[in-house]
Amino acid sequence: MKDDPETELRQALRPVAPSEGFEERLLARMTAERSSPPKPSRLQWRRSPATWWLSASLAASVLAAVGIQHHLHTQREREVGLEARRQVIKALRVTDEKLELAYRIVKDQSSSVSDEKPGV
Repeated sequence: MKDDPETELRQALRPVAPSEGFEERLLARMTAERSSPPKPSRLQWRRSPATWWLSASLAASVLAAVGIQHHLHTQREREVGLEARRQVIKALRVTDEKLELAYRIVKDQSSSVSDEKPGV
C-alpha cells in the first residue's frame, strides 16, 4: 500500500551530503564573481534612468504625433465644412435672385395684362 503524501515528501526532501570538493568549488566561484565586475542584467538595463527617460520621451513623441495628426484632421474637416457652407449660402443667394427676377417678370406681365383689360 502507498505511504501517505507527507512521508513521501519527507523522503524526497531528506538531507543529502554534498559531493567531494563542493565547498572548494563554491568558494572559488564566489571569489571569481566578486573580482569580476558585474554584468548588467536585462532587468537592471530596463530600470536604468537613461532607459526610463528614453522610453518616456519616445512615448511623449508618439502622443504628440497622434495629437498633431488629430488636430490637423479636425482642422481639415472644419475647412471642408466651412467651404460647403459658403457654397450653400452662395447657391441660396443665386436662387433668391432668380426667384426675385421671376417674381418681377410675372408681376410685370400680370400688371400689363390687367392694363389691357380694364374690367379685370
